[in-house]
Amino acid sequence: MTAPVVIRPNERDGVPTAAGGDIYATLATGAETSGSHYTVHAVIPAGGGPPAHIHTREDEAFFLLSGELTFLVGKEEVALGAGTFLNVPRGTKHRFQNTSNADAEMIFWFAPAGIEGLFAELGEHPEDIVAIGKRYGVEYFFDE
Repeated sequence: MTAPVVIRPNERDGVPTAAGGDIYATLATGAETSGSHYTVHAVIPAGGGPPAHIHTREDEAFFLLSGELTFLVGKEEVALGAGTFLNVPRGTKHRFQNTSNADAEMIFWFAPAGIEGLFAELGEHPEDIVAIGKRYGVEYFFDE
């Protein structure tokens, strides 16, 4: 059994990612949740967001706290605002982009956990996104 996890403001600093200048701060790792999920707080600046991709090992869910993001889910694009929840089942192509002029803020999580290393590796070697993605069961698409 794992211990409860409490993260207070500024206890886990966000780090820049390879995803268009997004800033991600880990809230709970698989080690802290017995592998059930990995949860992240994200700030997505204007123009930010990752390329389209598919997760083969985990579902991903998003809760938008502020701002607006445009999501590609399968073949459909949809603009989502604050207070909106989105669940993306594994195997579904998706991405999010901030096409506005203001930052957007959200919480997103993966179930089960296990993808944490992808973010650490991409932070160090963003040029290796395709190879790193393959190691974690993620396929990237750069034409969408």
